[in-house]
Amino acid sequence: MVSLDFVDNLTLDTLKKLMVIPVLMIIGSIAVIAVSYSSGTIPLSIDFKGGTVISVYDVPEGVDIAASLGEKFALDVHQSTIKDLTGAEIGKSLEVDEFFKGEESAEVTDYIISLGISEENIEVRDISPAITGLFISQSIKAVLFAFLFMAVVVFWRFKTLVPSFAVILSAFSDIITTLAIMILLQIQLSLGSFVALLLLIGYSVDTDILLTTRLLVKRHKSVQDRVKEAMKTGLTMAGTTICAMSVLFLVAKATLLKEIAVVILIGLLIDLVNTWIQNLGILWWHIEGGKKGKTRRVRAR
Repeated sequence: MVSLDFVDNLTLDTLKKLMVIPVLMIIGSIAVIAVSYSSGTIPLSIDFKGGTVISVYDVPEGVDIAASLGEKFALDVHQSTIKDLTGAEIGKSLEVDEFFKGEESAEVTDYIISLGISEENIEVRDISPAITGLFISQSIKAVLFAFLFMAVVVFWRFKTLVPSFAVILSAFSDIITTLAIMILLQIQLSLGSFVALLLLIGYSVDTDILLTTRLLVKRHKSVQDRVKEAMKTGLTMAGTTICAMSVLFLVAKATLLKEIAVVILIGLLIDLVNTWIQNLGILWWHIEGGKKGKTRRVRAR
């Protein structure tokens, strides 16, 4: 267990200075996303931008299908490996941004057959951007409603706006900063990474509710003692989850699982800053403001 004795000497003034870190993180992240969006450089998988996926099984030794297709048809082909449940390679998945017409699809299939691959081991399918666009719009609506209802529930529980604002801000910061790092590291936004981002919302709210409950409910203890109790539980949660995701990333053979693991790992590290600096600072500030308000009312009487 990591020693938390430093919390005994932690003050609101120190947290105010440290809060510059999450503020700079969110400003920088918004700038990265805005620039990438305006320039069209956000790394999107074929799930989101649409295109053609060619699955080829039982590829002969020494045959580079991606290079052959790229050279023959002047295509930009992204190749990945198809594996079975044991992790053994069983084929190649080729992604192309373009859509093939009927005769183009037949021509590509015939060319792959000429490389020594039987027709029954070739699958060509289109992913329509209209479908992915609908998926994205519906997902955005779901996230917005999730944030709205989270704010309502937290406000109903604590009867004040500040905790609600802190919880929503922390979850928003986690998602935005993680997405910005994905862009910088060229990690594609795919169905797997998108699911991981949604999972981060739940994790962020969980840790923030834990912190908020410990700080605002257990009033009979000092703020430092309440923070220490919350940190013991919160850092234990974060540590076990980081270990689990690290093992998943190292052991998993499926690309989807690796994508989920790496995005959650990034988000967990970001959440440590947003929860234990940003959210803690806002709540502590709120508590001290409440104490000063009560003191002024007592003096006024």
